Amino acid sequence: MKRVLFSVACLLIYAFINEPKFTHFAKSDRSALFSSNKKEDKLVYPLLVDTFYIMNEGKLFWYKTDTSAISLREQLVAIIDTTGYYGLISKAYHVAELKSILQENFSDSLLLYEADRIYTDAAIAVFKDIYQGYNMKPWVGFDQVSAKYAKADDEFLLQLLLNATSSVKLKNAVAMLEPADAAYASLKKELYRQKERNKKDSVASLLLSMNYYRWIHHFKFDRFIVVNLAAARLQYYEDDSLLLQMKTVLGKSSTPTPRFAAWCDQVILYPYWYVPKSIIFNEYMPILKKNPSWLDAHNMQVVDASGKVLDHHGLDWSSFHSGYFPYSIRQSTGCDNALGVIKFNINTPYGVYLHDTNNKTAFFSASRYYSHGCIRLEDPIGLGSRLLGNKLDTTYLQSCFKKQKPVYRQLDKPVPVFVVYMRAQTDTKGKVVYFRDVYRLMK
Repeated sequence: MKRVLFSVACLLIYAFINEPKFTHFAKSDRSALFSSNKKEDKLVYPLLVDTFYIMNEGKLFWYKTDTSAISLREQLVAIIDTTGYYGLISKAYHVAELKSILQENFSDSLLLYEADRIYTDAAIAVFKDIYQGYNMKPWVGFDQVSAKYAKADDEFLLQLLLNATSSVKLKNAVAMLEPADAAYASLKKELYRQKERNKKDSVASLLLSMNYYRWIHHFKFDRFIVVNLAAARLQYYEDDSLLLQMKTVLGKSSTPTPRFAAWCDQVILYPYWYVPKSIIFNEYMPILKKNPSWLDAHNMQVVDASGKVLDHHGLDWSSFHSGYFPYSIRQSTGCDNALGVIKFNINTPYGVYLHDTNNKTAFFSASRYYSHGCIRLEDPIGLGSRLLGNKLDTTYLQSCFKKQKPVYRQLDKPVPVFVVYMRAQTDTKGKVVYFRDVYRLMK
């Protein structure tokens, strides 16, 4: 109902501007027309469309009386017709309806206004998908980043559209929305080639990668981390330059590493490893019921809710089960700790993070999917040094001191971490390489 009233208000504003005048309707008649209007119901972003017309002082944009209006509409339709080469689907942007009313001369002012809104909605949807990536939610399980920038993104896109008052300006505006770097250009060029060869699997991989790429890079962060699960590699960027990359060890197929976007705000030196409950119950408990000394051999302790270390030899292990274990198990710090000597804290609901490892041989494997979901790093000290502004005491870490207390180092500014699933990616030589669907997410 609010949208109906807002649209009516826009009509009243428009009636006083030097454009073709609307037919006069009683208030109740106008509300009835809008509430049953099929075109209005089709809008993908009705609130953004409303905001656009407020910014444009209620005036028409696509059906203005000057001679540039028809070429502006034609340019938008032409852009939508080629959206397949952006990794998008043209039918998502009212393309059939836009073409049907492209040359229309409306005598009814209300229908004229509705047609203008349909074109605006299509343009906003195209702008957003080229700029932010299309339909990313299913491919990002947890997104702590996008919401923070959503308002600024919308303001930028609406202003960009508002300034695109000619076909040339509209074309240039769309060109501004894509990442302007060689890696993305290589993906786009490869998409042309694979479409011509009708390689559906390759095309699907490229479309997803291009959308991921646009989403990640549109934020224009001064530094960020990308972990590609399909490649089992980490990349660290500063000012859009790739400064560091390394192998990773990721979750096995039964415990896959989740996809997410979150913030790394803290580096922990000599971290404890608090064993997840799932590992305690599924793997450790059967062993501990027979032999509590197993904890001593692995430098582990049982701690209560206050952090007090308990005598695990005096516990009644036979009384514990998956529904009852009121303690935590942690591993002492040091190089034999499962987390190694450095951990990168990330705020997600999954309880996963980036960390060092005491099993360096795993990085020699071609297929590195062994973990319970966390992300083990080949060069964690290198990443830590970058994040902490080269103020990391690497000698202290490489000394592998035992029983050190954890040291918590806050980052000057949280760094975004994008954990994604890109089966097609550009290597350092500009060649597009493909990775197998290790988690079977694209079937």
